[in-house]
Amino acid sequence: MIVAILLWATLLPQTGSKATDEYRVVVSNDSPLSSVSRCDLAKIFLRKTSRWQDGREAVPVDQSARSMVRVAFTRGVLRVEGLGQISAVEAYWQQQLYSGRNTPPPVKADDSEVVAFVAANAGAVGYVRSEVPLQGVKPIPVLD
Repeated sequence: MIVAILLWATLLPQTGSKATDEYRVVVSNDSPLSSVSRCDLAKIFLRKTSRWQDGREAVPVDQSARSMVRVAFTRGVLRVEGLGQISAVEAYWQQQLYSGRNTPPPVKADDSEVVAFVAANAGAVGYVRSEVPLQGVKPIPVLD
C-alpha cells in the first residue's frame, strides 16, 4: 500500500529537467492522437485507466527493465527518480498482481519489437529511443 501511495505521489506535477529527448512516445499511424498529457500517459502505463479520452481501448507496451529507454521513460513520464526507479515500478506491479487488481503492460525486448507491436495493435502506445526509425507508427508529443 505504501509503495502504491509513493508511486502515485510521484505523478504529481514536478519541475526539473525532462528526458523526452531520450525517447519518443509512439502510436499507430492510424491513431487519431496528435499528443498526450504526461498525466494521462502515466495513468495508462500504470493501468489506472484503460481508455483513451475518445473512449478507445489503450494498450500500453513497456520495454525491458534493463533498457536505458525504460529508465528515461520512467523518470520522464512516471516521474519515479533515483537508482531504484525501475524496482519501485516493479514493486507497484507486484502489489497490483498480489491484490488481484491489475497486470502490468506486456514487455518487449527492444525498440523494433515495440514498433511492431504498436503498429499491429489499435490503441497501442509505446516508447522507443529517439533515433529509432519509425515504420507503421508515429511519434506524439507528451505535454506537461
